Amino acid sequence: MEQQLQLMEEKVTHFKMARKKSPKTERRILDDIWKKKVKERDKFMCQVCKKKVEGKNCHAHHIIPKTIKGFRWDTDNGITLCYQHHKVGRCSPHMNALWFTFWLKSNKIHQFNYCIEKLKKLYNEHKIS
Repeated sequence: MEQQLQLMEEKVTHFKMARKKSPKTERRILDDIWKKKVKERDKFMCQVCKKKVEGKNCHAHHIIPKTIKGFRWDTDNGITLCYQHHKVGRCSPHMNALWFTFWLKSNKIHQFNYCIEKLKKLYNEHKIS
């Protein structure tokens, strides 16, 4: 009986691994990996207020929207923020994009320049002015 249970568990594991994942599931998995890498790089610290953040208060924010090709899983396009500085504060990228842009340029010049150069390259490739 114990061997049968073990064999059944192995089959279930194999089936889960062998089963083709939908594109949506694959994107969600890659999104989770991206979030984890951004938060680890920033040592789980809000880059605006420098407080340690955990759980649902710890957000990974895309500097350039993830809907723009080539930016979704690029960790240099990510920054760790607390809930306040990500979503609701008057100095959050979602409430005041201009403030956040100036803050990023003043405090994270490498990331700011990287995103600007990557956007320029994308626009030039597609002849967007």
